[in-house]
Amino acid sequence: MFQVTGLVLTLVGVIMIYATSKHQKLLPQSLPKPIILVGLTLLLFALLSWVQLLTTTAAVFTWLFTIIAILICVPFSMILKSREPH
Repeated sequence: MFQVTGLVLTLVGVIMIYATSKHQKLLPQSLPKPIILVGLTLLLFALLSWVQLLTTTAAVFTWLFTIIAILICVPFSMILKSREPH
């Protein structure tokens, strides 16, 4: 259960941080900057969830790897969204 919680919190936190960027393509308009604090708080809770499941070193590694992977995948997923059928 902690694994799913950690993954979902990380996903939502990263998407909230990404959506505040002026270069994002996820939403028609970027979110206000204070939403970054909400995203960072969710990432902190995700880290706490990973710590409950794994040892501290493994939890930090998993948390950072998940953040990096999602930060790479979210912008690339917008390429598929912006394609229009011919």
